[in-house]
Amino acid sequence: MIITLTNFEAEPIDERETSRDHVPLIYLAGPFTEPDPVENTHRMIRIADALLDAGFTPLIPHLTLAWHLVSPKPYATWLAYDRQLLTRCDALLRVPGYSRGATQEREFAVELGIPVVRPRSANPADCVAAVMHFFAN
Repeated sequence: MIITLTNFEAEPIDERETSRDHVPLIYLAGPFTEPDPVENTHRMIRIADALLDAGFTPLIPHLTLAWHLVSPKPYATWLAYDRQLLTRCDALLRVPGYSRGATQEREFAVELGIPVVRPRSANPADCVAAVMHFFAN
């Protein structure tokens, strides 16, 4: 079946802020390259699992690790890609730990007016508590 503009009727789209069904999309920003990308990706997946269980939609930019293994790209390409993902998020969770890239992502979020949530630690329970506290207010 081919749909053309002449027989297509668009449904109205609810605004993000007013939709009662909107599940917040949370960008996870934290260490990637140091000390180990695989170890850091595992940490972010554990945090994302906890956020998902709490009813949020986590976005894990670290998962581009698998893509990079198949089709390597320069670090700057991945940072630019991650920025595009971040522009679509409702908040950035800045997971503690030194990371030049995550610091740049935090600064970019601030420039865009995207809220930055800072948990006490990288413990998944602390991350969930911080996000839940932010969205409860």
